[in-house]
This record gives sequence, C-alpha cells and structure tokens, in this order.
Amino acid sequence: MLTPEQVLAEERAVLPAYWDPDGMGHIRRMDEAGIEKAVLQHMDMELLFGAGDMTIEQQNKYVSEVAKKHPGRLIWFCGIDPRREGAVELLETCVTQWGAKGIKLYPATGFLPADREVYPFYERAAVWKIPVLFHMGRQAAPFKNEGNFHPSTLLRVLVDFPHLTVIVAHLGFSFWRDLIALGKVRENVVCDFVAWQQTATENYGQFCYILRKFLDEFGTERVMFGTDAPSTETMISSKEWVDIIKALPHDAAKEYRFTEEEVATLLDGNARRLLASIPGR
Repeated sequence: MLTPEQVLAEERAVLPAYWDPDGMGHIRRMDEAGIEKAVLQHMDMELLFGAGDMTIEQQNKYVSEVAKKHPGRLIWFCGIDPRREGAVELLETCVTQWGAKGIKLYPATGFLPADREVYPFYERAAVWKIPVLFHMGRQAAPFKNEGNFHPSTLLRVLVDFPHLTVIVAHLGFSFWRDLIALGKVRENVVCDFVAWQQTATENYGQFCYILRKFLDEFGTERVMFGTDAPSTETMISSKEWVDIIKALPHDAAKEYRFTEEEVATLLDGNARRLLASIPGR
C-alpha cells in the first residue's frame, strides 16, 4: 500500500512528460486526432494528500485561464472538495465569475456522493443547469475504498435531483454492470468511456462487448467518447483512440455490430448535445 507521499513522488516523477502550462500541447494532440473540443477537469485532492504550492482557489483560476486561452476548443469543469470550508462560495466564483461549465467530484478522496455536505453543490448545479461529473471505479490506496467509487452511491442523488445531469466517468470501470443497472432506473445519468484504451488494445473483444451492452441497455444517446489525455497518451495516442472507435463498424465482431450512426453519436452527437444544454455554450 502506497502512502500519500509515495503517490505524490510517483506523480512528480512522470509530470515532466505531461507539462503543458498553456494547453498548447493538448490542442496539438486534439488537432492530430481531429478532436474539435475538450473538457479540462480539475480535481481537488488536498484533503487526502495535503496542501500543495497553490491554493485551491489558485488551482481552479489557473485552469480557467488555460481554457480561456483556447476559446471554442477548451471548456472547464471546476474541482472543489465539498467538505472544504468555503466550498460553496468558491463554487459560485468558479461558475459565475471564472466560467466553469460543470463540476468534477472525486468521492474516493473521502466522501460519499449522497453526503449532505455535497447537496449544496447539487442544488446550485441544478439551478445553473450544469452537469456534475463523478469519477467512479475502484481506486488503489490511499484513496478511500468504502464504496466511495461505486455507482450505487449515486442513486439517492439522482432521485433527489431529477433535473440534475450526472456524468459517470469511465463506465464505472469494473463496476460497469452496476452502472447499467443504475441507468435503467434513472434517466438523468449519462456516462463516458474515457480511459478504456488499455482494454480496447489488450482485449478488443471484451471492449466491444461492454460498449455494445451500454448502447443496448444504458442507451446510445447517453454514452460519450473521451480520452483522459494526456495521461493515457502513454498507452496510445488520442488519434489512435479515435481511430479505434471510428473503425468499430468494420473491425468489431458480427455479434457486436456497430453502425456508422452509432459511432458518430458516441464521438460527437451526445457530447455536443450535452454541451449545448449548458447556458453560455
């Protein structure tokens, strides 16, 4: 089991490969892959790992400024741990002053989605008509593994806030079956298959099977493409990832048949529709 200090040391060891202070590297990768628009997501890890060199206000402001440098290409979701003192006030600043178009929450840092201290975030997001994006899927220690990352923890939130759009990242990873079950009972949850590059390259048949299950049982109109770049670039490039998805109608086994229309919806249509529903987009 790694300590928080060891995790940070490993992160810092690989950071130079990802160093991109103005976002130009990301724009270049997007251009190479034919990606028109991307979402920058900030994650607040301070209550788990300790304070860094920048305050959480400075971190979110910085991400907002990077997005502002690339209008029409980058939008951003703020990241604030709802347990923080002044969390709601900072959230309001991020959205109303710095232009955040969504909220990224990372429950594995030590809270549950249905904790009452998170509800003020949902209340405001519903009023602002912006989505809340959750990381879901098992995490290694020192992240909290008491169910914080399981899709079932979202049910109470989805029921209490029927007009709130909740995005579950990564298809919930190993909990993908549970996410499908959740989607069958609540329509205000959508998902992305971000960071499934490794499965797609190492077990293509399994990837096709799972993606087909989502389209058939969760709903084609509720599943979105994503990359998780730059971290996933160590496996395959964003262009290669896009090409894998574009080739599904030709490369997938017959029992997992995908149409060109479905692929277009995954790569573009669903995300475009979601972003268009956000005020100011």
